Order: sequence, then structure tokens, then C-alpha cells
Amino acid sequence: MSELKPYEETIKRICSLLQSEPTPDVIQGLRDSFDLLNRQLKAGPFLEVFEATLSNIPFSALFSLLAAPDNRLIVIVSELTGQLLRPVTWSMVHQTFEEYIIQGLDHPHPDVKCLVLNQFLKCDLSTDPFSPSYGPHIWKCLAGKQDSESIKLTKRVLAHLCRCPQGMDYLFTDESMKGVRKLLAGKEEERFRTYDVIVAAVGGSDSAFEFFKQEGIVDMFMNEGRSKDILVIMNFYEQLPDICATTAPFEYMDEQGVFQKALENLSDTTDEGVTGSLLRTASLKLFARMVDAKGLDPQQFLEKYPVATVIREIIEEHSHSRYDSTVTAINCLGAIGNNPAALEYLAKEDKALAALASLYNSSTGDLRIECLKTIACIFGHSQAPTETASQACFDLYMRLCDGKFLSSLVKEIMKGFEESCIAAFAVIQKMASHAWGVREIASVQNILGFLLTRDPSRGKTVQQWQYSAIESLAAATEAKASFDEETYKRLQKYVNNGPFYVESVPRVAMATS
Repeated sequence: MSELKPYEETIKRICSLLQSEPTPDVIQGLRDSFDLLNRQLKAGPFLEVFEATLSNIPFSALFSLLAAPDNRLIVIVSELTGQLLRPVTWSMVHQTFEEYIIQGLDHPHPDVKCLVLNQFLKCDLSTDPFSPSYGPHIWKCLAGKQDSESIKLTKRVLAHLCRCPQGMDYLFTDESMKGVRKLLAGKEEERFRTYDVIVAAVGGSDSAFEFFKQEGIVDMFMNEGRSKDILVIMNFYEQLPDICATTAPFEYMDEQGVFQKALENLSDTTDEGVTGSLLRTASLKLFARMVDAKGLDPQQFLEKYPVATVIREIIEEHSHSRYDSTVTAINCLGAIGNNPAALEYLAKEDKALAALASLYNSSTGDLRIECLKTIACIFGHSQAPTETASQACFDLYMRLCDGKFLSSLVKEIMKGFEESCIAAFAVIQKMASHAWGVREIASVQNILGFLLTRDPSRGKTVQQWQYSAIESLAAATEAKASFDEETYKRLQKYVNNGPFYVESVPRVAMATS
């Protein structure tokens, strides 16, 4: 008889222990043996150990151990079962283990919940079988005060399943809706987790939005925005852009005056305390994110709600005591300008971009770095910017330091501070996506020599950003025509050598007497 392989000996020992009375020594033996088998399965060969394990220890035996009165054993067996289920398709899991799936979802141990929830991520509802009976049990997994790993995974699973139209049929049955309503009547954390899933379900589907409207859930969501609790309102504003993925939800929110109220918040100075400040910040960030919502036209939205005027006023009224408000305003301007259509609106409106240029020209330190981050956002909205958007970026560029902006960037890099270096290199990288940006860099004497100079003392992150800037320049359509042949070859060589290349220094042999 041939000698047993190590994993075969482990399997044999487990089979023997499974037939014994569950004494403390047997439980300890099972823990040790399953832990060892787990490591042996990872070490491989996977298929060989996989087949040997399941030929002797069926899944039913593993699932029964998940009810053992020993947490450590449950954790070990959950991990091993998860590994063994890796190559098993959702269809097979569903057909073979439907009873165990529901038991696992209701299991008190989070590792068992996660083991079962992970199987749902394999499911493609457009083609795979599913049981509506899973729905209520999955929704129950959202309950809880803390955002545990199992709760985060539940949100992922529900969002994943809701992306298919069939998800509405399976996850929002009458029985499931009882669980949904219970969650929406619960604590703030549970409500907004549930809204996250509903937002994912609405996705690009007007019919899903209509369903939730008919069920009264949309109005429940709207009521969150009328709360007296600033944290609830902030959560509401955070989710609004995502729910406006199509025209129907956006138009409904607009008709209900949600955005008008947010605009009024920006000019309401009756509360100068922390709450008022948080509300104004949340409102400003809402508008910055709304321009990317798929259910609206950014230019029409900004014309109807002139938040650019508010941003310009905040920037122009900058003072040291209002530093945070100024930073929020310029960050939001960058987020708005990162959208091509919104940037075209800003270019026509003009005053907000002019205020940004003026602030950069007069600022120092951290505020100047924040301005650079915003400029990088505006310059870098697209790898292939439209002519109008690119012209808007060029006009902003010419306002910065009276057209000597590149020299200003070099000074920021020479300061040697990581944040200022990163911000400056980010702007240069974004400039490379514009034909005018490549030409400007090529036309400024000595700047390319400076940019191509490696300095290991700058640190890995800065070196990576420097490399990204050069890589973008070298790849630019205009590069070959803008740089002379020698410079173009230097750019290519820099890119080929990678971000952390260090030139070798020749050693001179010293004569010794």
C-alpha cells in the first residue's frame, strides 16, 4: 500500500474525529485538523486536495459543523468551505444547497453569513436560477448598528443583484418589502443602508423608480431631506446624485424643490455655528456632484441653480477665518469644472474661474496647493477634451501668474514639500492632454530639462507623479511635433526607464601607496 500524502492523513484524521463524541479534546482535534487542511488546500495542488476532501467529507458534513458550539471551529470550517466553494458555480450552489443558504443567512456568526453571501456574488440573475425565498433573509443581514464586514457584504450583494431587472422581481416581493419597511422604520444607519440598495436598484431604470414611488419609499426618502438632524440631511444629499441616474427621478426631485432648498441653504447665514457650516458645505458639495448625474443636462442645471455665483462670492470674500469655506468652494469648483459640459458653462459665466485665478496669484502655502488641485481637476476632465473645453482651460492658464504659470509650478516643485510637488506635477500631467499645454511646455526654456531631472530625495510618491507627468507628455499627440528630436528621445528614454530609475555613477579607482 502506498504511503498516504500529508493532506490525505489530515482528511483521514478528520473523518475519524467526526465519528467521535464531541468532547473538548475532539473539538480541539477538529480545529487543528481543519486548520491544517485549510493550509494544505491553499498550498495545493488545489484540484487534488479539493477532490480528496469532498470525496471523504461532503459539504453536508461541513455545513453541519457550522452549527457547532465552538466559535473557533466555525471560523476555520467557514474559511475551508469558502475555499472549496470557489470553483462551484452559483447554479450548482442554488440547486444543491438552497436549505443551507437560508440557514447560513440567518446564522448568528458573521463568518457564516459572509460565506453564504459571497456565493450570491457569483449569481447573474439574467441567466441564473434564483429563489425569491432568499430575499427576506438577505435583507435581514442589513440590520445592525455597526457597519460590520457582513453588513458591507450584504450591501454589495443586494446592489449586485439589483443591477439586473430580474432583481426587482426577486428582492422586492411582498414578503421582502415587509423587511425593507422594517429597516426603513429603524435606526438611521439601517435606513441609509437600505436607501443605498434602493438607489442601486433605481440605477438606470425609470420603472424601478416608479415602483418605489408607488410604494411610498421615494417620499420616505424625501422626508430625510426635511429632517432637523444635520447628519441625516448630509446622508440624504450624499445619495441624491446617485438616485438621479435617469431623467424621471431628477425631475421628481426638482419638482419637489430639493435643489432650490439646497441653494437657499448656501445663502442662509442665520446659523453661523457648526450646524449651519455643515449644512452649507453639504449643499455646496451636492451641486458639485450633481453635474455628473446622468439624468440631467449640466449646463441647464447650473443655469437654473447659479451655484457658480455663490462659489465666486466665497472665493472673493476669502479670509483666514474662513479658510475652510474657501477650500470647500474651490474644491467644488474643481469638481464642477471636471465635467466637460459644466466647464463650458463656467467658461461662459467666467467670473468663478477669474476668481480662482486671482486667488491662486495671491495665495501661498496650503491654500495655493488647494488651488493647484482644483486647476488640475479643471485641466484634466478628459484625455480628449473638446475644443471649447480646451480653450476654457487655456484662458484660465493665461490668467495664472500673467501667463507665467509654468515658472510658478517649477517654484512649487523646488520647494521640496511633498504636497506642493504632487500638486504641481498633477497640473503638468493634465496640461499634457491639451495641444496648447504640450506647446507651452515645449516653448518655455529649460523647463523640460528640469522636469527630466530625477531626484530620489523627493520620495516615491512624488517620483511616481513626476513620471506620470513625463509619461503623459511623451504619449501626447502633439509631442513629436512640439519637441525637437533629441528632447523627444529623452522623454521616451525617461518613460522606458520607469519612475524610480537611478543613473549609475562611474567609480574611479584610487591608487594607494
